[in-house]
Amino acid sequence: MAVLRRFGGTRGVARNAIGLALALVFLAGCGGAPYVDARREAGQKEPVGTSTPNMVSICYSSRGAGPADLQKLADSECALTGRVALLAHEERWTCTLLTPRRIFYSCVAKP
Repeated sequence: MAVLRRFGGTRGVARNAIGLALALVFLAGCGGAPYVDARREAGQKEPVGTSTPNMVSICYSSRGAGPADLQKLADSECALTGRVALLAHEERWTCTLLTPRRIFYSCVAKP
């Protein structure tokens, strides 16, 4: 009970919870810039992220980028190996809070 009194009673705790929930909704709605998940450990050649030379993985928010933006980013990554990007599949809630979606593109030979 001392903890509840410290935070203004049960009403204070409820207000704090509502404030936290609103802050999380606001942050999730902002959306971050899309990025290629091609992380590597320092000094290592093998990727830690989900991208490989044959499969580009992009983390994004639906409010932060449209399909054309994602395709352009994937095409630029596949162009490094002389190929083009072809949409493979998508996952939700597998990246960060600001960029909760992950989309995969296969790098295929130019037609």
